Amino acid sequence: MNDPLPPIFGLAAPQLFASPELFIQHGALERFPAFMREGAMSNIDSLCRAYTGNLDIAKGSVADGIQTSVSGVHPTALLKLGLTVFFPELRRTLPKSSEWLRALEASLGLPECASIMAFANAAGSGLSLHHDRYDQLFFQIRGQKRFQYAPNGYVQNPDVQFAPYGPAHPDFARSYRNGFPLTSEEVLQKPFQSVDLLPGSAFFMPAGTWHTTAEQPTDSLSLVVAVRAPSHLDLLHTLLSHYAGQSPAWRARPYGGWGTEPVAALSAEAELARLMSDLGERMKQLPAADAFKAWTGHSFATGVYSEYWGKPRFERFIRLPNSSVEFADVEALGKLRCTVLSGPRNRPRAQTTLAIEREARPVLDWILASQAAFTVGALCEALPDYERDDVEALLDWLSRAALIRPLLAPEWDAG
Repeated sequence: MNDPLPPIFGLAAPQLFASPELFIQHGALERFPAFMREGAMSNIDSLCRAYTGNLDIAKGSVADGIQTSVSGVHPTALLKLGLTVFFPELRRTLPKSSEWLRALEASLGLPECASIMAFANAAGSGLSLHHDRYDQLFFQIRGQKRFQYAPNGYVQNPDVQFAPYGPAHPDFARSYRNGFPLTSEEVLQKPFQSVDLLPGSAFFMPAGTWHTTAEQPTDSLSLVVAVRAPSHLDLLHTLLSHYAGQSPAWRARPYGGWGTEPVAALSAEAELARLMSDLGERMKQLPAADAFKAWTGHSFATGVYSEYWGKPRFERFIRLPNSSVEFADVEALGKLRCTVLSGPRNRPRAQTTLAIEREARPVLDWILASQAAFTVGALCEALPDYERDDVEALLDWLSRAALIRPLLAPEWDAG
């Protein structure tokens, strides 16, 4: 996939996203991809007619405002009330955006994490002062928008969205422990810049940049792409959950740890301290690459990703207990039709049909007979006539069909 950003920004995606400050580029609207400026994005009315999904609304001054979800109201009516309408998910409305988003992710070396949304502003409306959690791309489509912004000045890489007038996120303290603004007015004392955006204006905005679009002079339509990439902490948390989660000791409950009996509380603390010390030593041996594979596998298993990004090769798998296979010989193809049934048996089950070589049937039979996790090496040792690359490719497809699932961390008891 080609990097989609040079025609718009004159910079490659990795270079643009490395910028510590907002980077803006003005130019012709026609350099934006067609899905951003045609069809549903032809004008505000077209988007209101085409969109189906949740909505947010916003209104306020630069220093104070509100944004809230609404339902059962047509966006056109909300705009006539003088509000800003936020369209939080446009993939169904703009199906051709998916290819563009996947190309952006590939250019940044990221898995599936970018989403596209839109803001329609009635004159006089907009968003009050705040900053966002993730890096964003902004595209002005219709009308004029006045955008005011300033660097954060308090914290680098804040992993929370924050507005001084709004509720504090549960994780607010870990980012802002060294200082934070008490009021919007305090932030507005910073050297804010103001820019008038016209159709064809686009910018990259790093997470944490203070900005406001309140009190717009005219009606306006904009697109925003948020890149919700996982942090290093997210990767580590996922890996450790799957790694230490294999240990009965880590899965045990620390009864007494919150009690008033000192002996019981100290015993629970001592056991956790022992586990933490052991885990610290083990972490020195964990390959960092396994954290990226664990994130990918976990996101696929939970439905966040639609595929295993980066085509990771896992060493261990386990057959899912609610899965089964139906075989049928397809003479015309000279192959076996392998229909994997997966999911709970108390409702219609998912069906995935694969065409496999007849010679691969013993691999399926071996897997179906298993009742514990197995390694690729053990399978190849049991069936030495099969090449490891072919076995790994088949296991990948069986994982996608939910007959098996990879174990996402190294073996806890290894060595």
